[in-house]
Amino acid sequence: MAQPVGGETAGPETETTQTRGSIARRMLVTAAVWSVLVLVAAGSSLQALYGAETQQRLDADIDATILTLTSAVDSTANGGLKFNESALPRDERFARVYSGRYWAFVSIDDKNAVVRADRSRSFLETRPDLPPDMIAAAVAQPDAVQRADGTGPDEGRLRIGIRAVKLPERDTPVLLYAAMDRTATDSAVARFALRLGVALGVLALGLVIGVVVLIRYGLRPLHDIQDKLADVRAGRRDRLDGEYPAELSPVVTEINTLITQNRKVVERARTHVGNLAHALKTPLAVLLNESRGADRMSELVRRQTEAMSSNVQHYLKRAQAAAQAEVLGARSDVKDAVEGIARMLERLHREKEITIDVDADETAVFRGERGDLDELVGNLLDNAAKWCRSRVQVKISRSDDGVVVTVDDDGPGLAPEDRARAVERGKRLDESEPGTGLGLSIVRELADIYGARFHLEDSPLGGLRARLELPAAPL
Repeated sequence: MAQPVGGETAGPETETTQTRGSIARRMLVTAAVWSVLVLVAAGSSLQALYGAETQQRLDADIDATILTLTSAVDSTANGGLKFNESALPRDERFARVYSGRYWAFVSIDDKNAVVRADRSRSFLETRPDLPPDMIAAAVAQPDAVQRADGTGPDEGRLRIGIRAVKLPERDTPVLLYAAMDRTATDSAVARFALRLGVALGVLALGLVIGVVVLIRYGLRPLHDIQDKLADVRAGRRDRLDGEYPAELSPVVTEINTLITQNRKVVERARTHVGNLAHALKTPLAVLLNESRGADRMSELVRRQTEAMSSNVQHYLKRAQAAAQAEVLGARSDVKDAVEGIARMLERLHREKEITIDVDADETAVFRGERGDLDELVGNLLDNAAKWCRSRVQVKISRSDDGVVVTVDDDGPGLAPEDRARAVERGKRLDESEPGTGLGLSIVRELADIYGARFHLEDSPLGGLRARLELPAAPL
């Protein structure tokens, strides 16, 4: 006859929290972006300030040269120009061709067109190149120095300054021209920008490293809380202890309060279950005692009372298991539980001379109460021992998903179409064997409560294999 063993069942789908990125990554990216923006702004400002400073120095040299030229020129009685050679600029670079330093006295007509230029030897045969708008601005604002960038006689970049001076006996002003080569200055600014960029890059790298160290140090208490919560769930500690920063202390206090409240709720549920069992025990016993007669009514009352008692015990165990399933820190050694039940069943079925072999992984630890573990594996082993011929094999292993318990027997097995009915509560496929038909329904329902998986396969021993996948406690 086929044996009544459990069908496949899967635990309820568990809720998972969705992550929205790492706090450390957010802080690091934000700090890095902000640091880069600040350093780029600071670098640009420093480069601009340095460039402005070097240009001011050029302009100061130009102003000094123009001031010297002012004292070296005068007008003749007929409106011509005369020069005081001793008052001209003495820098020898004005006498060296294309030296990068230039001066000139530029005569213009009434249309601001250049008609003559008395100039330094550094010009050689060329004449100053002055934009018309610059000449117009200088004429419109006499005694004010007009500045601009231009091109020198050797095609080099120049910083140019001109000043319009009105002299007696002349209808048109004289333009005092001074120019300095800015190639060296621009190169100095470029070198400064490069060195500044390297320095700021090193500073940015140092800031990022500092932020990483700061974040790791600042988030260390959170990692400590995470590790201790894992210990609480694994049963290695019963609360979060230690000292924490002021910002995290309220969180730790609330977590400890929640852990304590969880234990109180479970303990209260256990108390209520016990009280209910005690309250129903006496009335049921009275009903059984009053139904000992041989008449039909007594037989009916006796059967219904026994069914009531069985149902009460079943649902009381289920309620107790549901209360215990989510207890923080619950852990049970699977090998100890299986080996103890196996030895007991070998003695109980001594007349069949059965052998129950247990192959167990020492690291297989169930995340749940020992009583529920005994209920789960006890029903599986009892069913296998009842229907086997002489041999039962139990293998306990730990996988990535949890603890796997497989129970194989060499009995008659069970047809696939009968397996679903076998796990229905109170169903017995063979009335010749004693029992209530509740054992494997308890396995299925306990598996549901713990989110475990329970299903059946053909056994390599010729009978049936019951496979139970339980949640594992952390190592």
